Amino acid sequence: MGCGASSPAEVAPPPSSGGGGGAPPQAAAAAQSDSRSIDNQLERMKQEEEGKIKMLLLGAGESGKSTIFKQMRLLYGTERSDDDLRMYGVVARSNVVVAVRKLCSHLRALGLEEELDLESHENEDFDDGMTCRQAY
Repeated sequence: MGCGASSPAEVAPPPSSGGGGGAPPQAAAAAQSDSRSIDNQLERMKQEEEGKIKMLLLGAGESGKSTIFKQMRLLYGTERSDDDLRMYGVVARSNVVVAVRKLCSHLRALGLEEELDLESHENEDFDDGMTCRQAY
């Protein structure tokens, strides 16, 4: 009626200490090699990450955060390709054209077109073949 056995239980022999759990020696060597390669890869990744410089740019909208980032990338980033340089040239020319058009529209809105004529008469000494009005 009890929970105990009436005869002594057989005792299992202690595990042998030669293989670490019964795995074949080739599998243990392969696992150790895989572990070393993973450790080496993690160490390389850690060194790469430590070599990176991280910068947090905070500020209100339109305060120049993107401009600072672009300048840092231009100064310290990878070398620019010919395509990048061409693109920057196109953007710069476009910005100049847009700015000149805005200036011209403001001149018209403020009624300062006559002053362009006066400037061209005053600067006839430096005549390069085009008056301010013609350039306008």
